Amino acid sequence: MKISINGESEIIIKRKKRGNKTKLASEQAQVIDSFGSKTRRCTLSFSKSIIEPMEIRTEGVFRPRMQDVETAYGISGDEILDMFHKFTSSEVIREATPSAIYTTTESKIEYIWEERGESPKMVVDVHTHPGGIAELSEEDRSTMKRIAHVFKEKMSGTKILFGVHAVSDEKEMGKRIKPEAMGNRIKWRSLTREHEIAFYDEYSRPLDVIIREP
Repeated sequence: MKISINGESEIIIKRKKRGNKTKLASEQAQVIDSFGSKTRRCTLSFSKSIIEPMEIRTEGVFRPRMQDVETAYGISGDEILDMFHKFTSSEVIREATPSAIYTTTESKIEYIWEERGESPKMVVDVHTHPGGIAELSEEDRSTMKRIAHVFKEKMSGTKILFGVHAVSDEKEMGKRIKPEAMGNRIKWRSLTREHEIAFYDEYSRPLDVIIREP
């Protein structure tokens, strides 16, 4: 399926289905750069305090007897990723379906500036895969490059990274499972849903993550 892009707006589409056999990014000890040399993965420090708002934002878009839809949010910080940006403005998220989300990158940047009051060293642009897996689709990979280009033009000096937040369908009420970082992923369980987030750079290379107490 081809999707048209208007201006600097992006459409992110999930097409990878559950059950596809792919090698998880967390299983890769090293990555290969564009010149073919092996390099160590970067590590992101992630504040535990922003996991709860990520969960609330992701589950908050769901409605009874309706299909779950994708949503988007941002995370920013300097040495530690410690601020959550929920992107509730209709100027940021223009449209969302169970398999796509239509957002405007410039509005994301304005939103982050307003909340932080300055440019952070890092921004993680996250979109969700409801009922899916925390893996990049081919559409995600191509869109990430366009988004990174806009961030570099508008927010010079800020490193733009990406996250895919997979959330399961609603399950029976159960015990919470605390967040755990493994490789480039953070996993946990809310009362009714399983969550898994995978982190990548603009070239789709996995980025290891560690959780720090606030």
